[in-house]
Amino acid sequence: MSNFLISSALDIVLIFAAYFIFRSIISGPTRHKIYEKFISSFGKFVIYIFIVSAAITGIAAYIMYRTRFVSYLNIVAPALVSVFVGFVISTVPTRGVEDENNQMNKI
Repeated sequence: MSNFLISSALDIVLIFAAYFIFRSIISGPTRHKIYEKFISSFGKFVIYIFIVSAAITGIAAYIMYRTRFVSYLNIVAPALVSVFVGFVISTVPTRGVEDENNQMNKI
């Protein structure tokens, strides 16, 4: 049980770290374009998260089995998926259209 708690805490830290790293590396308009192109609706969001998570886990499992590090699969696969989730979260726009209009009216 303690291994699960440690692994889940590490995954949360990885999600936030990936979020802040991708948010600082990729500019706002670029992140917004990525969001609009791929993840513009909640349905697409859920489907993409599922498909990519399954692919990442499958590829990690294949690599772990080939290199005989199978015992680390339950740590490595969720960590890789956490980095992907952090990237996806960083692409979600934080300002709405109304915020942009309000900013223009103040000037």
